[in-house]
Amino acid sequence: MTTAALPVPATTNDSNAASDRIPLGLRLGWSAGSIGTVVILSTTSILLLFFMTSVLGMNPALAGALLFGAKLFDAVIAPLMGRISDTAATRWGRRRPFLFLGGLVSALAFLLLFMPPALEGLALSAWLVSGLLVLALGYTLFNVPYLAMPAEMTSSPQERTALLSFRVAFVALGGALVGFAPKVAASLGGDREAWAVTGAMLGAIVLSAMLTAFAASARARATAPAPGGDRESLLVVLRNRPFVMLLLAKTLQLVGLAAMQASILFFIVQVLGVPEGVVGIYVAITTVAMLASMPLWVRLGRRFRKRDLFIAACLGYALVKLSFLLAVPGEPALLIHLRGAAGGILTGGVLLMGQSILPDAIDWDCRRSGIRREGLYAGAYSLVEKSAMALGPLLIGLILSGFGFDPQAAKTGVAQTEVAVTGVYLGAAVLPALLYALSTVPLLFYRIDEHAKELA
Repeated sequence: MTTAALPVPATTNDSNAASDRIPLGLRLGWSAGSIGTVVILSTTSILLLFFMTSVLGMNPALAGALLFGAKLFDAVIAPLMGRISDTAATRWGRRRPFLFLGGLVSALAFLLLFMPPALEGLALSAWLVSGLLVLALGYTLFNVPYLAMPAEMTSSPQERTALLSFRVAFVALGGALVGFAPKVAASLGGDREAWAVTGAMLGAIVLSAMLTAFAASARARATAPAPGGDRESLLVVLRNRPFVMLLLAKTLQLVGLAAMQASILFFIVQVLGVPEGVVGIYVAITTVAMLASMPLWVRLGRRFRKRDLFIAACLGYALVKLSFLLAVPGEPALLIHLRGAAGGILTGGVLLMGQSILPDAIDWDCRRSGIRREGLYAGAYSLVEKSAMALGPLLIGLILSGFGFDPQAAKTGVAQTEVAVTGVYLGAAVLPALLYALSTVPLLFYRIDEHAKELA
């Protein structure tokens, strides 16, 4: 059965421009939910591989495989969640109830993951898998409906860019909070109990952020639920050429991002020999640079095509990642932080332009079909996002194991071998740079004129 057509908001013009504007309070409250999503993603990509190997003593390849399997589960349920959020009819709307439920489930998962009982071997692996599956469920419950909302909240591509600049700012803040987590754990002793406290703190942050988005979105413009499913959902997505090109680009970028995040803590602490506190400073500088660059990227987005800015930011980010090949033990911390500042500015462009053309691509289908199926696209995007982010830690776990990296070396005072160090450089610099550069190829075929009155 094909989903029935629903009214599509008119294209932005002089008569309805005021109704397309999103109030500042709604921008702030809804965007705050991104703190929760990025804390989950960054915890999975940055902290858990380190925690599972260096604190719990698991083999890197096994830990990477567990993370990979749990994220694949997340990827599988994302399209289903998209259909559910498209058709749900509740007094809170078709999206908002899942924001509330996702916050509760996600917070519970942090307690499970960072407070495992005294288990070893298969029993420990089973416990962690359970926690990872709960985390995946909580993330999907929240994130799929959350991603669907901007296309409903306004018909103006420029207003979406402004809205999502707030989201990127909160993404930066969430990333900074995770970046300081190792320092917090280290200050508490660095043992399992210290990481348990740190994990509980992160879970509380996730819960607060997601519930804030739930409460604020009560004032958001929304559309009626779709009366039924769409058996040709895959074909619907594949026929949306701009969306498919964006998915291809984001797949490459997210694999590169996950690989970099999974290896950066090993790179800075165990290869460069820098104290864990410097990681927090590096993340703080990156965050400040990203936030400071937002007004510039928003201004550029009004003058130039967002796709072209997206491509430029990706290429610049690739060059910054390649510069890590020049980093060696004992180099001044200033050089590390300069890379963080440059990376933060370019990451701001990558995130903002990538996030702002996503609802444009979704709206491209809505304008042509008359069908409101934002959840379908959000589910497809989340599937790709989680699959790609799952592949990053798996690749790094395999690379580190294959190159003979010893996760316990920093604690025992044993230096890594040259081969092991090469593997870390590969994961932290070469692989991300290559994938971000390649991601610009499909973007060349993304063609939506967001400045036109009709998305052509």
